[in-house]
Amino acid sequence: MIKVMTLEEGEAVPLDSGRGEKIRLIDGRLGTDTIDVHHNTLFPGGPPGRYHRHSKSDNVYIVVSGVGQLVADGVPYSVREGQIIFIPAGVPHSLSNPGDEPFRIFEIYAPAGPDFDFVVVEP
Repeated sequence: MIKVMTLEEGEAVPLDSGRGEKIRLIDGRLGTDTIDVHHNTLFPGGPPGRYHRHSKSDNVYIVVSGVGQLVADGVPYSVREGQIIFIPAGVPHSLSNPGDEPFRIFEIYAPAGPDFDFVVVEP
């Protein structure tokens, strides 16, 4: 079944450590375990996310607005509006918002469902 939606129709849930909000859009609730799509807003100056990896799932960020700090495989990157970031499965990463404005991205995982994991990695 085709699903057409707006961000307002997604389920909003807080991110860990009060660092922002995630709006769930496409996931198992729509009957798919192959992909997960959500929209994240990271609050200005919030703490970084936990440094982690996904064993089997590739990760894509599509930056909608703001400037973020990505650390991937130990290398820092400044990421900004209009950029698309591909993080292959197994690469440790973390994302934060060191700026003064909200940092907004669409985040995509594939595969999702039972093949998705979140493995915390010591930096």
